[in-house]
Amino acid sequence: MSCLSCYTAVEGFIGKKFQSYGGLVASHPWKFIIGYILVMGLFSLGLLNLQMNDDLEQTFTPLNSQAIQDRSTLLGLYKDYSRSHFNSYNKLTYGLYGDVIFKSKDGENILNSTYLSEIESVYRTVLNITCNNTQGSVSTYDELCAMSNGTCNIEGNLLLTQEFKTAISIENIPYPIFQGRKISTYFGNVEYTNGIVQYASSIKLRFNLRTDTPSYFDTSKLWIKEFQEVMKKLEHSSIEIAFAHSYSLEEGLNTNIGGDVLYFSITVTLMLFYAGFAISNKDCLSDRQNLARAAVLGMGLAIVGALGFVSACGVEFVAIVGVMPFLIIGIGLDDMFLLLTGLASTYEEGGPVEPKKKVMMTMRTSGVAITLTSITDLVAFFVGMTSPFLAVRNFCAYTGVAVLFGYLSYITFYLACITLNEQRVQKGLHIHTCKPLPTHEELEEKGQPYKCLCTGNAPSKRTDVQGSLEKYPPKILSKIVLLKPVQVIVIIIFAAYLGISIWGVTNFKEGLDIKNLVSEDSYYFKYLSFDESFTSRGIIVTQFSVAGNVKYSDSETIRKIDNLQTHAERDVDTCSNCSINWLNAYRQTAYFDDSTESAFINSLQTQFLPAFPMFTNDISFSDDNTSIKASRFYVFAYDVIESKDEGNFMLRMREIAASSNFPGVIAYSPPFIFTEQYVTILPNTLQTLGISVAAIFVITAIFLPHPLLVFLVTITLVMILVGLIGFMYFWNLTLSSITMIHIVMSVGFSVDFSAHVCHGFMETASEDRKLGACGALVRSGGPIFNGAMSSLIGIIMLAFSKSYVFLSFFKIMILIILLGAAHSLFFLPVVLSLVGPQFKPKKIIVEVEEEEMIMKNKNANGN
Repeated sequence: MSCLSCYTAVEGFIGKKFQSYGGLVASHPWKFIIGYILVMGLFSLGLLNLQMNDDLEQTFTPLNSQAIQDRSTLLGLYKDYSRSHFNSYNKLTYGLYGDVIFKSKDGENILNSTYLSEIESVYRTVLNITCNNTQGSVSTYDELCAMSNGTCNIEGNLLLTQEFKTAISIENIPYPIFQGRKISTYFGNVEYTNGIVQYASSIKLRFNLRTDTPSYFDTSKLWIKEFQEVMKKLEHSSIEIAFAHSYSLEEGLNTNIGGDVLYFSITVTLMLFYAGFAISNKDCLSDRQNLARAAVLGMGLAIVGALGFVSACGVEFVAIVGVMPFLIIGIGLDDMFLLLTGLASTYEEGGPVEPKKKVMMTMRTSGVAITLTSITDLVAFFVGMTSPFLAVRNFCAYTGVAVLFGYLSYITFYLACITLNEQRVQKGLHIHTCKPLPTHEELEEKGQPYKCLCTGNAPSKRTDVQGSLEKYPPKILSKIVLLKPVQVIVIIIFAAYLGISIWGVTNFKEGLDIKNLVSEDSYYFKYLSFDESFTSRGIIVTQFSVAGNVKYSDSETIRKIDNLQTHAERDVDTCSNCSINWLNAYRQTAYFDDSTESAFINSLQTQFLPAFPMFTNDISFSDDNTSIKASRFYVFAYDVIESKDEGNFMLRMREIAASSNFPGVIAYSPPFIFTEQYVTILPNTLQTLGISVAAIFVITAIFLPHPLLVFLVTITLVMILVGLIGFMYFWNLTLSSITMIHIVMSVGFSVDFSAHVCHGFMETASEDRKLGACGALVRSGGPIFNGAMSSLIGIIMLAFSKSYVFLSFFKIMILIILLGAAHSLFFLPVVLSLVGPQFKPKKIIVEVEEEEMIMKNKNANGN
């Protein structure tokens, strides 16, 4: 069986099913309209169960990653001593805190008595902040602060002591150690000479809070809210103040997205206007503007129904789902243009005039096309649901179901609306008033405005019902694109495009700049801008925890721990003389006793730890205090700022831990929770793309059973994806869990246009490649052009977004739409005209239920 015969058989079998189904809908249009509305309304009730998840850790980091598992293990080994022996380096989470950065407005040295006086005033204001606790009484900062050595642990408050003020007055501030404490992390843009500070532009204070019990944890969160309100109102004449707290990033991200959703109403209006304008022919009888409104209404119901249905299934709503409506409306209008192109084809001279037959023929020719594109979109999103990122999973769940419901909208609700519209045309009713159009005699008595608004002609051919944007773009493109000089130019341009794209792919980076997640007018953006000047950026404190049955008094154990620490200190990013190790400190004191294990532990508990309480939380004793369950030491890495470097550093630390002679050694740092995405995102993205492309290859082979066309669709998809990723680099976008969602989304969207062209080429089935390519453009050029234009108009408002989620979506959608349209309207037709398959002419017969009716219709038209 030839490829054309195979295609004819497959298309004929599937087409007949769609044709029969179209007849069913056309026979009962109101039942399908009411039924669809009721079902979507029922699903929308699930919105009552809508649950938001705005936890960045849960949504944008890999689920159940090694870092999360390691943290869980360590939380079971070490207690929370935030109220008595707090140290910032041994935290297992980021903890709760409030940060304040002070910066001189005129750029002068902030280390003078005037500035310090203003800083101290703000400092005391923060100390006086109170909140109502969970028991209904008032809690002060003194009650809620994390404590070390009997005082509140406020990082940077050393700069407000009398000793430091004296050092300022005599211009003798030792650096980086002042009175035995490291102060380098407290200064921004610090300059020093011979160990003496000369200049600093800013100072940072961190107010740490206790988290040792659930009650105090909740109360500390309430204090943070009060802290934020107080800091927003503070103003000083000579210093600038920036502040942040533990939840600033989550708050900034979700506030932006919530505000940007308002753009959706404007987007719908713009897309509705364009869709109506594109298909309008300014004829009061055959005009199809109402079908554009019906399409948008049907997709709106699909979106609401999908949100409700998925919510009812218990899937949490994550911030990134906010871009879903923009995408679904765009996909929906693409299907609308395909169906209306098929409907217009039924107006060819001699065709059936009954609405039912028109609907049947429309589904026969266009039902396959919209099914193919919907299935490819569904596959891409359902593959994305296997991602280890919760945000990706949930986005794909909501969007996949919305695509499915949107497809159901078109084959039920919209098809029924087409039926009603065709019944109106057959009866000669006005498009808006649905009243009979006046006769020619009646028009004689009316003025010109009335004639313009109330006249219409019964359509007899496809151009009578098509709007200007449906008729002319494919005609113009089919004449221009297939000219030899234009073909040469197209090939050169796309060769250059592919080369540039590949270069961009090789330079594409992973990671995410936190500043991109919040708007520039937010308090947190200001804080992040100020924070860039501090040396504390890029510092990673890694703790190595040794657990299990270990005899610490044994010299071999001590040697193994020393080797582990030495190995970690030799890493390219770690500081060789900056480790903190309780065992080394213990060995250097007179309290050290390794005569027996019990003597070792007894002296450790009764003498060393009381003298050095800073190590209390580094050792976990058994319940009977006769052995050590686990202990840990710390190494410090500096200037690890790039996301890729963070990921590599984490992997190296884990390799060091795994290569030690201790079983179950854990290398962990709180930043590792988010660093996990940098080592997971690339392989996961490639895996998802690979599975999606393979699945789409199979689906395309079913609907377009010709090996060359399936190959061309796949190659075009790969070229678009390469261009997308390559040009993301030029647009300053990086690979992250956010952009991964957009890339996964683009797979189904990319294949739609090229599949339409190849489907049109098969329908033309010409032995002349050029005629086949021309026919493909004539059949699919209009829907592709209008689908691309409507999608562009639909997302244009997002260019004004303050949210990185929406703004990155806008940039990627711009690339996908332009690249998809360019490949489908220029590259693919040129390739098909040169190397496309050749067929012997064979008309694909469209059957209707009663051949006799066709003859009657012809006779009726003849009369």
